[in-house]
Amino acid sequence: MLKIEVNKVKETLGARASRISTKIFHNDEDARFLEFVKHDYEKELPEKSRKLIYFKRDKERDFAILSLFLGSGIRVYELSNLRLRDLDFEENQIHVLRKGGKKDVVAVSPPSMQDIKDYLAVRSERYRGSNDDTAYVFLTRVNDGATPLSNRAIEALVKKYMKAFKSNKSMSPHKLMHTYGTNLMEQSGDIHLLMTQLGHTSTTTAALYTNPEQEKAKKAAKKLGERRTNYREKD
Repeated sequence: MLKIEVNKVKETLGARASRISTKIFHNDEDARFLEFVKHDYEKELPEKSRKLIYFKRDKERDFAILSLFLGSGIRVYELSNLRLRDLDFEENQIHVLRKGGKKDVVAVSPPSMQDIKDYLAVRSERYRGSNDDTAYVFLTRVNDGATPLSNRAIEALVKKYMKAFKSNKSMSPHKLMHTYGTNLMEQSGDIHLLMTQLGHTSTTTAALYTNPEQEKAKKAAKKLGERRTNYREKD
């Protein structure tokens, strides 16, 4: 059989960082997105429709999931594997299992922890889930019982709300993680803090969230353009 050689397209760190930057929330977009889900999403659903019924049942759960992604930077499999024992409301942190089964502790924004509390207040009634410490946090109803939300279901949930938000971005849980990472770097400027929070072991990977060389290049190009404009004005 004839083998067709496929050349993989390679990209620099700057190109990858720039590509990621176009696919995440910037400025206050993440806050506006959460406000939309909490206050405006259901207004777009037909009255007495099944979609509206399910949304009202799942509103606190779905909002807590979106809020946790944007308030901690965890990955979808880390979120789906959360147990009740992993939630630490006193310290505003959660215990997660990283890739390879490594245990880690992640700081969470206080508003996101409050959103989880709001969900837990209705969790047993809505999903008939156990309150045992080993029980999964995020559940869905199946017949008369509860089952943990799958990674695929969580990914579909994120895409559903993003589509309704009318954003031109195709958002996934991974892009929400990138949004958090970018926001954290802008707030702290600490790449080692970023690595700890996101569970990165490579500074190269973490550098995707901060690309000062790209910003320098943009500023330099702007100055060169101004130099040309000023020269024309002298003539």
